[in-house]
Amino acid sequence: VKWFHSLYATLCLKRGNCIDNNQGQMASPAPVTLEVLEEKHYEDFSHIRASFLNSKHFCCCLPLGIGSLEEVKKTYTKNPELKDVARVAILPDMGMVGFIQVILEGMPCEIHNVKPGEAYVYMIAVEPEARGRGVGTALMAWAEQMARTRGCKFMSLEVLYGNPAVTLYERSGYVVKKPPSILAHYFGFLFGCCFFGPVICPSGSPSYCSFGKFHLMEKQFD
Repeated sequence: VKWFHSLYATLCLKRGNCIDNNQGQMASPAPVTLEVLEEKHYEDFSHIRASFLNSKHFCCCLPLGIGSLEEVKKTYTKNPELKDVARVAILPDMGMVGFIQVILEGMPCEIHNVKPGEAYVYMIAVEPEARGRGVGTALMAWAEQMARTRGCKFMSLEVLYGNPAVTLYERSGYVVKKPPSILAHYFGFLFGCCFFGPVICPSGSPSYCSFGKFHLMEKQFD
């Protein structure tokens, strides 16, 4: 189920800069180039998404990554507006190595109720071989700039409990949001444990395990 596999998508950020070909703006010289998601990217996009999700396993053994190239084509053909709030990352020596998909109010989203003024990071993924080269930071920087330009008041994302990316997001200004009530907190925990079981990321850096729990993090704009 697509909403389930998207639920756990997140990424540790690294330092870096980027060029956005479609906005004509350059932060500083760097090898990372961002492009609007187009049909020519779909095959690599599908591969990176599947690889990223397959690095995580629910019930300790079943990979999260499913989906196909046809699913990607269907999604963006039906909802072309999603491509305007997505970017793919290109490295000159590696080609496409990552992507980010943001969701704004009114756009389809199975896993999160996007509020007015919110820019929700639906998924961000970077190939393992390209990590440490500023790709993640470049994608997140673009997302924040885009959100501000469109008048959004804050950004949000979800991170698996135990993922060291939580600390890195906090350094970037994100704050872990508490559940609306103790009941909601424990219901969410029990729901995750009963239906998904432990979610592990054995290829994480370091590896980590989440027992049906994730953090909702938000960053308010000034």
